[in-house]
Amino acid sequence: MMKLKNKKALIIGFGSIGKKHFLALKTLGFEVSVVSKSANESLFKDFGEFEIYRSLKGLDLSEFELFIIANITIKHYKTLQFLDKRLKNKSILVEKPLFEKSYPFKESGRNHIFIAYLLRFHLVILTLKELLRGDKPYFASLECDSYLPKWRAVDYRQNYSAKKELGGGVLLDLSHEIDLALFLFGDLKLCFSQNDKMSELEIKSDDFAFLALQKKGLDVHIRLNYFSKFERREITIHTPKQSFRVDLRAARIHIFKENEEEILSYESDTISLLAKLQEAVLKKDKNLCTLKEAKKLLKICDKVRK
Repeated sequence: MMKLKNKKALIIGFGSIGKKHFLALKTLGFEVSVVSKSANESLFKDFGEFEIYRSLKGLDLSEFELFIIANITIKHYKTLQFLDKRLKNKSILVEKPLFEKSYPFKESGRNHIFIAYLLRFHLVILTLKELLRGDKPYFASLECDSYLPKWRAVDYRQNYSAKKELGGGVLLDLSHEIDLALFLFGDLKLCFSQNDKMSELEIKSDDFAFLALQKKGLDVHIRLNYFSKFERREITIHTPKQSFRVDLRAARIHIFKENEEEILSYESDTISLLAKLQEAVLKKDKNLCTLKEAKKLLKICDKVRK
């Protein structure tokens, strides 16, 4: 892992994901500052001293190398517009999802903009992508069972995830699976979908989504929920030669062939994964989610909600 002394990063938004980005940037040696209306000096005991700004306006943006947009989803569009108009030759990482819906955003072309779909850098996913090279999958499923009340140390009913008008909902919050499907299998067309609020959770956003996607010779099913009392994040893939069962939580790949089974195991944690993502942004890594790819994902989500 590279160490970047004298490099400065600015995080816009300091909720749970903003704090994780902060810790990851520190492992890379960044000097980190934060834009937040609610952050205060009481955080110093957990994160050490850092500069806190209340607004982007009037801030000298030229001193920062990397910008991370980690505020609530409905603010991503205006924040990205603001930065892209004022910056040149800078790297901007937008937390997923890019926006809460499709916007006619046109980048200036002066900066490098990427979206933080960090599971692309999980060793399990990178290994799986290599294992599939030259093979021809005909069916795949990506499933994420999750329980929203356990996500954060606040009342889940008050969090933006519970509020559709703030960009919350399982379709966008767990859009990692949609991104992974596009990352692993390329261009896919939406054929059928279901997107509902169906559980006992006291939220106004959707808590269930199912997508059936397709391209020639391949069907891909994606199922997401907020209400499962057990947690699971798995990928199943079938090809003529072999079948794969991937457990992202346990960081394991099971490879099944006609008369044999192999298990590959890895280690992973969120902070080191975020650091890999941040490092990849500075290197302009080919595996990063581009603005074009994130826009395509949002168009799929727009179709699901219609």
